[in-house]
Amino acid sequence: MKRQPMLSMLTLNSSRHAVAPQPAESAAVAADPAFGIEPKYQPVYRMLLRDASATGAPAAVRAAAGVPLAVKRRIRDAVARATNSTGVGHQRQQDKSCFSSSQSGSCCSRGWCEIPLWQKSLRTLEGMYGSGVLSFFVFLKSLFALNIILSILLGLFVIAPQAAGSGQYSSMLASLMSSEKTNASGLCSEIYAANLSSVISSGASLARFLDVIQGTGILENTILFVGYYFPTALSIGALSYNMPVAYLAVTGAAFFISLLFMLERTGAAFKEVLLQRAQPSVSSKSTRFSPLILSAWDFGLSDSKTANLAKQLLRNNLVAELDLHRLLQRRLEAGRCGGCSLIAKRVLVNILVLGLLCGAGFAIYQAQKVSAEYTTAAGVDTSSFAYLAYQYLPMVIISLLVAILPILFQLLARLEEYTPDTELAVTLGRCIFLRLASLTVLVISIYSIITCDTKDTCGVGVAPRCSAVHCWEAYVGQAFYKLEITFFAVQLIVCFVVELPRSLIARKCQCKAAKLIGPPEFNISDSVLDVLYAQVIVWFGMLFCPFLPVMNSVVLFLLFYLRKFSCHFSYKPPDRPMKNSSATVFFMVTLFLAYFVCLLPIGYAIVSISTSKGCSPFRTGGTAYQPIKDVVAGFSSEGRHLIDYLSSASFLFVVIISLLIAIHYYRTLAIARKEIGDQRLKQLNEQEEIKFARIRSARLAEGGSGGGPGSGPSGVQADEANRPLVRRQHSGFDAAAVSGAEAV
Repeated sequence: MKRQPMLSMLTLNSSRHAVAPQPAESAAVAADPAFGIEPKYQPVYRMLLRDASATGAPAAVRAAAGVPLAVKRRIRDAVARATNSTGVGHQRQQDKSCFSSSQSGSCCSRGWCEIPLWQKSLRTLEGMYGSGVLSFFVFLKSLFALNIILSILLGLFVIAPQAAGSGQYSSMLASLMSSEKTNASGLCSEIYAANLSSVISSGASLARFLDVIQGTGILENTILFVGYYFPTALSIGALSYNMPVAYLAVTGAAFFISLLFMLERTGAAFKEVLLQRAQPSVSSKSTRFSPLILSAWDFGLSDSKTANLAKQLLRNNLVAELDLHRLLQRRLEAGRCGGCSLIAKRVLVNILVLGLLCGAGFAIYQAQKVSAEYTTAAGVDTSSFAYLAYQYLPMVIISLLVAILPILFQLLARLEEYTPDTELAVTLGRCIFLRLASLTVLVISIYSIITCDTKDTCGVGVAPRCSAVHCWEAYVGQAFYKLEITFFAVQLIVCFVVELPRSLIARKCQCKAAKLIGPPEFNISDSVLDVLYAQVIVWFGMLFCPFLPVMNSVVLFLLFYLRKFSCHFSYKPPDRPMKNSSATVFFMVTLFLAYFVCLLPIGYAIVSISTSKGCSPFRTGGTAYQPIKDVVAGFSSEGRHLIDYLSSASFLFVVIISLLIAIHYYRTLAIARKEIGDQRLKQLNEQEEIKFARIRSARLAEGGSGGGPGSGPSGVQADEANRPLVRRQHSGFDAAAVSGAEAV
């Protein structure tokens, strides 16, 4: 914990004892902030002025020890004037992004959270709903920053070059026609462009609107989708820009930046949890309440609004600890029979959850199959609402499943009687499995459509066995484009059509039904899953729709204000508040899992699936990875041998062995450091025992020689009772702290 500045040690309240200067003194005070301070106290003022932006100057502490209180107040006001601040409480309120970071770990002043955005809102939300809810908003802010970075990367190196060279279509087509190797691709490109033009020209104004929300028609032939990008080098001024290689390289860089982001955030969260566990006074089960009751309040707060928010935060932390305390007490009272019945109950619940997940996967697969059969049929009216309904059928099914099943999962988790953190982890794990499984089933169904065997020379499916998909890369991009739009539409509907009316009815209506339903509660697991689901859509579809990070940045920005609006007008605080540190770790671990689930099918699509011959920057190579092979083929023989070795199984084996050795080394180092710490603690306890043994011997010797009062056996017992062991002190405090927390 940071030490408080020396200025805050002089007084606890800057507004209670402030003295306004007289009119005659105003000019002098404006000219010299130290006006009115006696010369012998000027060194103290100068020390404190230097310490105003630092922390804990020992010289200033010693110098201020003998200063009268009235002089301290004058010095405080002078330093405040000199530093152009309004007092200690105001400065601390401006500098800190949370109320007590040692208790909740909710300060987001490092790494990817350093964007000066929403700081005041985050402080308010933490005070109203606790650090667990705050962790969701910090998580959302982090992903917003990541999407901004990905948007800039793709915008500068993929979207902008293609937009600058979009007028070179004729030369690109002529280049394809001139080569016998790419002649077939040129013919298929003409067929695809003609088919797309006929669809665009036959559409009315309603069809234009449908194209915008579906990503088809006029939008399909834009920089939003990969099918529009050229397979040849672009001439930008005097430069030649290899678009296929740049597209793959930038997409790979985007995934690598996402990996670095998750490593940094996960490492910081793990470090915070380990530091909290290393503090016996905070993490020990017998001392959970003592820090909250005895040392959680920040006496440097002077602003009433900030103090009220800090009070609400302290209450939420107490409620979370008390709820955990009661649950553990019930488990102890249940005994062995209660434990067996609890295990049986959890087994049955998991079987039911597995059945629900299997049913959800089957429904999504069938919906995608029916949608593809209708929308790719010959003679279908693309401007009808039936076509729109079939286009969005898989997305609607997925949205309904991810909206209904998490509610069932949460109710089932309550039956399993987990602790709040474990309940969140279990519910979040089931829900993320549902969402990832839903997207995976969607990808599998799309894969079955685009890899159908019955195709013509341009790779277009032939009815009735296959769907007539002319550009499967754009088809995949449109699927995730529609998922992103559906996701945001669902968030708007839930916020203004479901949650807000429910809250108004529960608060304004006095009937029993309204009181039974009650206002909606802030569900951390669902909120985190919404943000994570949006990010998974970006990772799945970024290769096929490079505009998705830009869309997701806008969606996350608006989602923050939607959730904030719901917190102020719709939600009630969670009945079982959750602590911040464990939540952040689980959020990032879940994001890691989702990242690798996305990476596997994307890598497979790049390396193994045959590309469309009439669209995309990879139309001439057979696979999306072929442009990289062509670039490597242009290297010297030494360079090719080096690339071959780096991509061989033997080099991969060496890398894996090296990583395992490094992991073992750092694990051994961590264990050794922990053992050293345990040995030092054991030595301190032994020295303490030796000290008390010597005191006991001295008291017994004094008692044998006729010592004074306090000597003899009674004095030894008193010393034994007053032994300053931290464990004994906290166990004594904690019994009283529990009753005090119950009263709060």
